[in-house]
Amino acid sequence: MTAVTPDTSLDAIRREIDSIDDQILGLLLQRFAATERVKATKAHDGSIASSPFRPARETAMMQRLISAAGTSLDPQIVVRLWRVILSASIQSQAPVTLHMDSVLGHDFAIRLLVSQHFCGMTVDLHQTPARALAALGKAQGDLALVAPSSDWAAGFSAGEAGRAQVIVTLPVLAAGGQPQLLIFGHAAPQPSGDDETLVLIPDDKAKVPDALWQARSGAVTLAGLPGFHDDAINSISPGARIAGRYPRPIKVSP
Repeated sequence: MTAVTPDTSLDAIRREIDSIDDQILGLLLQRFAATERVKATKAHDGSIASSPFRPARETAMMQRLISAAGTSLDPQIVVRLWRVILSASIQSQAPVTLHMDSVLGHDFAIRLLVSQHFCGMTVDLHQTPARALAALGKAQGDLALVAPSSDWAAGFSAGEAGRAQVIVTLPVLAAGGQPQLLIFGHAAPQPSGDDETLVLIPDDKAKVPDALWQARSGAVTLAGLPGFHDDAINSISPGARIAGRYPRPIKVSP
């Protein structure tokens, strides 16, 4: 039996890779065709007017894909690949601008995190977090990104963001603790099965025993509570209010 030369074997593998790439492209075309049908349906029922984002569905999708990949594929790779697809899908439904303050905008690590999650979306920088929220209040389909401990809570409490609330946090994969970014939007909150509720307490020294994390924004305490809570949170502290309900970061076993 004649041995196959290395070059011929390599050529065969490359042909197989080309064939796989062609199949991936075909599936992507099918997926974006389905996205167009989603866009048409949302345009008909009016749901696209508020926001093209569906954080609970995106989280469920990522959890399913990461689980299906098992140990054969790094969860970070799964998230990055599908974030490109999801971002393109969202932008095909409606243009989206990301509003953030200039301090965040000039933080290289933050901009890298944002670019990996919101691939290709336009970024608009503002002087302060409050102004970023105010810009979001005038543009329902957009998002505002703020650092938890930045000075945003007073402006939010004053209604600068309109009806927008925190709809998701970054990073997507995390071991717990305080998130790096809070993402504000107008998407209607929906439980994902593993959620967190962000509560603002008008006391910068407040202690919430059951909080997953706490931080301060000016004279306000932020507390991330486990679960998808309703508005009945006055038992936590007088004047406490909900600033968002969103899926918790996906936990991946080492």
